[in-house]
Amino acid sequence: MAKVEKNLLQENEHSADCRKNEAAEIVSPKATTRRKKLRRSLFDQFKKYIADNDLIGAGDKVIVACSGGPDSLALLYLLKELSSKLKLELVVAHFNHKLRGGEADADEKFVEKTASKLKLKFLSASAKTKITSEDQARELRYEFLQKAREEERAKVIAVAHNLDDLAETVLMNIIRGAGIRGLYSLRAKRGYIVRPLLFAEKKELVSYLSENKIGYRTDESNNDLVYTRNIMRHVILPEIKKINPRALSAIARTSALAAQADEYIVRASEAILAQISENIKGNIIINRKEFVALSPAVQSEIIRIIARQFGLDKDLTFSDVEGVVLLAEKNVGKKFKIVRSRLKIEIESGKIIVSNK
Repeated sequence: MAKVEKNLLQENEHSADCRKNEAAEIVSPKATTRRKKLRRSLFDQFKKYIADNDLIGAGDKVIVACSGGPDSLALLYLLKELSSKLKLELVVAHFNHKLRGGEADADEKFVEKTASKLKLKFLSASAKTKITSEDQARELRYEFLQKAREEERAKVIAVAHNLDDLAETVLMNIIRGAGIRGLYSLRAKRGYIVRPLLFAEKKELVSYLSENKIGYRTDESNNDLVYTRNIMRHVILPEIKKINPRALSAIARTSALAAQADEYIVRASEAILAQISENIKGNIIINRKEFVALSPAVQSEIIRIIARQFGLDKDLTFSDVEGVVLLAEKNVGKKFKIVRSRLKIEIESGKIIVSNK
């Protein structure tokens, strides 16, 4: 059952001795200093990460995605503190997936109450049909957030992915056989989406909430090992941390290096494509001999660039790309290939001709 997470004092109310000890700690100068140091340290990192990555500027209006869980509550309270310094206008947005019955409704009410407490505008929406997959849930959630951004004329949408989420996503993408982009699918900024907490581990966010007596909601399905991400979170990553206690930071560093490498490949591929191709009546004509002489990484990226030009990039698979490369390498007679029923690739007279089917 999902419930409001109790702070340390509330969890131990059954024990008179604990109450005395905790009361003593509350009035202890050392305890107060420790709380302020933790709070200041996380907030300072938060503020620096936002500035370094140009995520949010002074006076910006920000849609804050808030599920009611610990990550999004930490994001909300940190942004609230930052808003006094940058004069931000915050709008709290909650999407109810309707997956957990009354508990999901309780999550929504909790977030609404929190927004009211912080004197912030609250927006919500809920799923109208039954959600059958994680991808569908994500799509509906982001549709709602984007609509909220447009209607509120906000600059960005802030979501609460943290360092743990980044590591889990990278490892899951590797297991699925994703390419280089799977190593950096969670970025600090992508379009209107910003992720100001990617520098912080989840345990830091939970400590921040506990130290500041901020309640939050929990979802027990996050512990259910029937879900792949939960296996990664609760089983695989803890074992990896035994090998390297700083594994999360190491994975994040690898992710950043992958992003840099891919950015270079994209720029180089765009320049090369311009040199070896021409656009004739909407068809892209490529010099086959020059194309097959390129490195596989550049060949693949050129195919993806062309697919984007024809509006097909999101549907393109590794097999699609590999098939086009293999077709180009066989310079025997006239051949053609249809990709995803929309793109026609022809090999003729030493040329690769790409057109709409």
